[in-house]
Parts: sequence; C-alpha cells; structure tokens
Amino acid sequence: MNDTTLQLTIRGLDPKTKNALIKKANQQGLSLNRYVLKTLQNSAGIDDSEKRYRDLKQFLNKHSMQQADKKAFDQAIACR
Repeated sequence: MNDTTLQLTIRGLDPKTKNALIKKANQQGLSLNRYVLKTLQNSAGIDDSEKRYRDLKQFLNKHSMQQADKKAFDQAIACR
C-alpha cells in the first residue's frame, strides 16, 4: 500500500477547533485537508522549508543576475 493513500479519522473534534482549523486553512488558501496535513507535518518536525531556502540561496549565489533581473525576481516572489 502506498503511504500517501493512508486515511486518518480524527474523533472527538469539537466545533471550536474545527472552526479554527477551517479559518486558518481559508486564510492560507488551502483546503482543510491540506492545511491539517501541513500542520501535522510541521508539528512532527517534517518541514522542508529551511532546506528549500538553503537550496534557493545556493542557486542564487552560484548564478549572478543583473540588477534589473534581481528587482523583477524580488517583486515576483513578494507576490506570494
């Protein structure tokens, strides 16, 4: 069985917690399932954002950009 197909049921979820999770998911533009999955991964110490940051920093250090390109890049990632 593929690990990504595992389904998990959470019992005893009170309305206050459910509503808070839905609100947070909506604020981040994620489905409730995706938000809860990311939250579980983060709380379990499975967060690859630092690795992605290091990889991007390494890439940018190895590849020089002209000033106009840097400005366009900064503006593009600021929109996220």
